[in-house]
Amino acid sequence: MSVGVPSASAATATAQTPVTTETTTTGNQTSNSTTDQPHVTEEPTDPVALYGNVNDTLIKLAGTKNTRDIGGYKTADGKWQIKKNRLIRSDNLNKINNNDKRILSADRHVTSIVDFRTDGQISGLPDQHIAGVDNTSISILGEKAYTDSIALSEEFSGDGGFYVQQLEFGQSAIQGYNRFLNMLLQNNFATLYHCSSGKDRTGIATVLIMTILGMDEKTITNDFMQSAQTGRTVKLSWLKEYFREIKTRYTTMDRYITNVIGFSRPQQEKMRAMYLVSADGLNLPYQENDQVAPTPAPAPTNPVPAPAKPAPVPAPTTKPTSEAAKPTNKPTVGHAADTAVPAAKPDKAPHKAKKVKGKITSSKKLNTKYVYHLKSNKKWFKDAHLQKLLGHTNKKYKRTTWKLTNVERIKIKSKTYTYYKVKDHAGHKAWILKAYVVKITTHTTDHHK
Repeated sequence: MSVGVPSASAATATAQTPVTTETTTTGNQTSNSTTDQPHVTEEPTDPVALYGNVNDTLIKLAGTKNTRDIGGYKTADGKWQIKKNRLIRSDNLNKINNNDKRILSADRHVTSIVDFRTDGQISGLPDQHIAGVDNTSISILGEKAYTDSIALSEEFSGDGGFYVQQLEFGQSAIQGYNRFLNMLLQNNFATLYHCSSGKDRTGIATVLIMTILGMDEKTITNDFMQSAQTGRTVKLSWLKEYFREIKTRYTTMDRYITNVIGFSRPQQEKMRAMYLVSADGLNLPYQENDQVAPTPAPAPTNPVPAPAKPAPVPAPTTKPTSEAAKPTNKPTVGHAADTAVPAAKPDKAPHKAKKVKGKITSSKKLNTKYVYHLKSNKKWFKDAHLQKLLGHTNKKYKRTTWKLTNVERIKIKSKTYTYYKVKDHAGHKAWILKAYVVKITTHTTDHHK
């Protein structure tokens, strides 16, 4: 008995579809049946598949692990891209050798290095000097050196607290990033900026740069997460919390950069003009308004001559009768020009939100320690008169410690309320109802203003 050979298509189908053989025994008879198992597609877990390959931007140096050129990233509309060899992010340069120096100076045209580390970190692991390159120290964390172990501690782990409290709203970070962005407007060659590992302070600096230059959030996130491929610890939740907090308070990153960092829109436009070129391979200079002017309509080949003006009607030689001379108050039917047009009603003034008018009846200054916590999702205000609402607290503030600096009793209509002025270690201040301040565990010393 001959055995038939399956066709090529049948063989291919068999190879592509997993087959499971089920054996059923009934009495002395055994029957075999086959069941097709559908192919299950799983979400990619490989960092390269999720965020792209870091080798596409990595500058391979002997003395660093996380030196990357962010040139080549495209804007959200795909029309522009960052110039190459202009913006280089890195970890510290303490171990670079002479060949590394040559690559950065001669090949990458680095003329300015900005170090985001603290003075203590710099003195412990100073950068190697590169001839002809200016070095500038801008401590993003101020005098206090936060390390990776602190950033990953119980207080900050899992919610991006380190990014929010230190890199987003810390005064040293705000002032430092403002100074750094302004420096980028003064350099027509490459700037290398770095911290210790090239992922946190440097990562947020890159977020700000790429936001200003017009990259979308996915591209920015991919670049941030690629630090993991260089052996650094980064978590997507950290960056998500950073974005979430900014959008909660300011709606957009643009407003945060403009109003908090203090980098104006004209400055942002200047940066785009300096660091962007066309993404079509021609490297054309960036233009703010890249719309093509409409082409004027061609003149007609056989223009139609304009009609001749009618001859003027001669004025009557006889005087009008008294009836015709009298003006009439009735509009002539069929003549729109004689019809009275009613005046348009003015638009109503926009409705203004009612402001809470509180009268301060007493005021004290407090001297406390950072041992207070705030309830979540509660209103807090910018001023003691409760007229400027900052928004609402949220869950992260349960893990944030606050200092009470002032207490005031405020009378609203016939009721009196007690409000505390709270301040965190980053310098943020707000007024909040006493009932929302919890876990007061230490002695407070009050004295009048």
